[in-house]
Amino acid sequence: MVADYQKQKKVFISIFLTGMSVLILSVCLRTIAPLNDAISGKPQYMRWIADRVARSIAARYANEAAVIVTSDEKTDCRRITDTSVPNPDDLYYIVSYAESTHSLCFVTYANLPKGWGQANSAVLHPNLGRNYGQKLNAPVRAVAVSQFQIIYPLAYLSLLHWRAKIDSSSFRRAANAKFQHWLSSSSQPSDSLDVEIDFASLRADVGRRHSLVNQVLIASIFGSILLVAFGGYRASSSHRQFAAFLARYHYPVSFAAYLRHDLSVLANRARQAYQDEQKRAVEQARAAIIANRSKEAIRERLESIVTTLSEEPKRALVREALARDNVDEMRGLIQQTEGQVGQRSSEEKLTFLLDSLKQYCTDEELDQFCTQAFEILAASGFRDARTFVVSSHDQLHARFKELQEQRMTETE
Repeated sequence: MVADYQKQKKVFISIFLTGMSVLILSVCLRTIAPLNDAISGKPQYMRWIADRVARSIAARYANEAAVIVTSDEKTDCRRITDTSVPNPDDLYYIVSYAESTHSLCFVTYANLPKGWGQANSAVLHPNLGRNYGQKLNAPVRAVAVSQFQIIYPLAYLSLLHWRAKIDSSSFRRAANAKFQHWLSSSSQPSDSLDVEIDFASLRADVGRRHSLVNQVLIASIFGSILLVAFGGYRASSSHRQFAAFLARYHYPVSFAAYLRHDLSVLANRARQAYQDEQKRAVEQARAAIIANRSKEAIRERLESIVTTLSEEPKRALVREALARDNVDEMRGLIQQTEGQVGQRSSEEKLTFLLDSLKQYCTDEELDQFCTQAFEILAASGFRDARTFVVSSHDQLHARFKELQEQRMTETE
């Protein structure tokens, strides 16, 4: 049972400590801005701008053309050579972005006409980027017919950050910032680049991962609080049960001791303390038996003496001592009347001899030996009473030794 309590304690404390660790970590990650931003990652401004541009174009053409968004940190949009294709049948819109340069490149592709060479052409694969328009069923070889590039100023992009302070002055700085444009087109529709992006919704998209991270952290905080509460409650409940278990040994145990110490050690201490307490109680009970028998013998002796006294004052003194029932006082009167001051009385010497029997017999047996010894003392004197006690001691010691040998044989 103690081993079960120890296992329960380890499990519940582990749950409590795990919950506390997760709680502290989650609170730190949620409330300390640098840590919170680090796990949220760098804001992907250009990705979400490109996403909004592609969605707007796909909606404008009713999803009749492929509108693909890709990330391209290496290709310079201005190096893409445009080709004049008369009356192109199908158009493909590729929106590429680069976070490092804060640039957005919008390239319009057309099918490579039959009979044309493949120089300056590119293959558009179905798995290229994120397609918001008509899906590609097979690879398509196409040539660029127009390119448009825009570089966003940091003054504008910084307003999209989830910690940016939005006010009139910051908007004025963004409005005064310069957007760099570059356009090369031979057959670009005039209104294809006329795209409006809602600032508030774009800012929400940029902070979407940050919001998701904070939602996870808040859920982690609540979950860790539940773990702490569960672990603490179950540990407290287990402590109460263990304390009730040790109550049978009259051994109180505090919650702090329950947490710090091995429960098997506490249980062993409780058992040992209880055994010591029981042993002391037995010793006290046996000593009380001997003392009570000795007291009765002294009282009987004093009662027999009072009848032999001729002087009434002495008889009155003895009767008063008997009424007070004080052993030392009655023993002193016996010594005075018998002229044995400075020597131990026969009752005292017999009591001392009887004390040696305590370790070899039960309380009932000790009571019987005391009764017989004092009866012999009263009838035959101290010598016979001493002979009886010594003989009883030898018999009890022999019996005790025999029982020990028997137990050793059974153990082997």
